Amino acid sequence: MHELYLRKIIVLVWVFLQLPCLVFGQLIPGIPEHEKDQVRESVLDKDSILIGDQVWWTMILPENTDGISGIETVDLPEVPHLITEGVEALSPILLDSVYRKKHLESLKARILLTSFDSGSYRLPDMPLFLRKPDGTVDTLWYRGPRLYVNTIQVDTTSFQAFGLKPQMRYPLTWAEILMAAGLLLALAGIIWMIVWIVKRRRKNLPVFGLSRPKDPPHIAALKALEAIRKQKLWKKQTVKQYYTVLTDTVRIYLRDRWGIQAMEQTSAEMIGSLHKKTAGDPVLTVEIIRTLEDMLRTGDLAKFAKYTPSDIENETSLDQAVEFVTQTALIEEKEV
Repeated sequence: MHELYLRKIIVLVWVFLQLPCLVFGQLIPGIPEHEKDQVRESVLDKDSILIGDQVWWTMILPENTDGISGIETVDLPEVPHLITEGVEALSPILLDSVYRKKHLESLKARILLTSFDSGSYRLPDMPLFLRKPDGTVDTLWYRGPRLYVNTIQVDTTSFQAFGLKPQMRYPLTWAEILMAAGLLLALAGIIWMIVWIVKRRRKNLPVFGLSRPKDPPHIAALKALEAIRKQKLWKKQTVKQYYTVLTDTVRIYLRDRWGIQAMEQTSAEMIGSLHKKTAGDPVLTVEIIRTLEDMLRTGDLAKFAKYTPSDIENETSLDQAVEFVTQTALIEEKEV
């Protein structure tokens, strides 16, 4: 009983393996008896290949095909498919025309084949159908050649297995070095441009184009004091804001004129810093420093002691600031 089941299984497996060949055999009819003596020969580009190699199977049509309106081929399955047991077709039947001096020299039908099993294979006979203008069809039969598929013979007596080779390292070329150097220079240029733009923006300078020349410290201070005079903030009940703007203008002048960090100092510290500059600056006299000190004292009372100066005192403080800037201005003589 077990032997019977085993034989059935073997028969089913054999039928399954032969199914592609059986299907392909149904697609291509056999050569009729009356045409066996008219079968043409077909050729392979090479009659033997190695496993996995490809080869063209070529069928050359006769020269007297001028009266033919069309050439038809057998409908084959989509590639890849078995052309016979052990041989696969990688292309459909392709028709090629060979012209020489604008004259049709020959027509060829080709199929690209491959095989992954060693052995000798007989290719099937292949028909081509020539359709005439009157609707009749002539059938040309081509005998299938024999294809030999070989394997690479390995001499097991002298064969020696080697380990994996390390990754091959190619030497650097000048093109690669120049490209890397160019990328580094471009990156450095971009970083420098960003830093340059940030610095100019912090100084309120235009990013592109020429910047306007900066006014000398005394000119800038006098312009600011004239703008304060026109605003007359003390008449708008904003005395504290008035003295804040006035003293800040003087602090900026001290910074730009003598390099004193007046914005970070108290009034007493600013006066002390000015006294240290008297030895090297003849225009910085004790009297002019006392004028500035009186203005700063009035401003401190208005800002911190809730003191309300009169209109005359407010205008006097502004005049004292103008006098201090005018008397200590550094006038640079222009060359004639």
